[in-house]
Amino acid sequence: KLIEKNNLSSFELITNYGLFSGNTNLYKTLKIYDLVKSIENIKGDIIEFGTFRGNTGILIAKILNILKIKKKIYLFDSFKGLQNFQKIEGGVKKKFKNKYKGNKLILKEIIKFFDLKNVKIIENDAVQITNNFFKKYKFSLIILDMDLYEPTIKTLNITHNYLSKGGKYVFDEGNSNLWLGEKKALNEFLKKNKTHYRKKIISKFPYQPDVELKKIKKTP
Repeated sequence: KLIEKNNLSSFELITNYGLFSGNTNLYKTLKIYDLVKSIENIKGDIIEFGTFRGNTGILIAKILNILKIKKKIYLFDSFKGLQNFQKIEGGVKKKFKNKYKGNKLILKEIIKFFDLKNVKIIENDAVQITNNFFKKYKFSLIILDMDLYEPTIKTLNITHNYLSKGGKYVFDEGNSNLWLGEKKALNEFLKKNKTHYRKKIISKFPYQPDVELKKIKKTP
């Protein structure tokens, strides 16, 4: 109503971000900035699982460039939307099955438009990746935003050995009462690897990301 009443253009909305941004979006921007700064000197690149439209991943790429941090950001997604529902997620399956389907072509156009040479897209299904899929990678920050149990637990178990000491897992819905699958995967993984990680709740609903696991012990 405010936009229509004052005949505001898209250009005005974008350039006056501080004026029109809501608290949840502003919080995410500030938190992502803090997270990138916190792993600046930790060995390894950054990867986001469940990139959707690429909002968080592209934001990270721009922050890396502004701060002159020489890390890559990998955007991992199947671009098929939510697929692998388990019994624990029965309450959201009907409403969200196949939702959050990103568009790889648009994402590639945006990467090209901003000349983001530090961004790489990995088109794959997290449920299908093998144990040695990331053997050539090292990560300092792993962002998990797949919502569901199966892809989240699979990714945690496979990437655990490739996250540097001092690096972090960050969850978008790790403490959510709606996306119980991601929450279950986090707690199950932490119970199994409790000597390797320190858990920190960094926000509460509706703010995201909400949970951080910092690696405090090197994987043998």
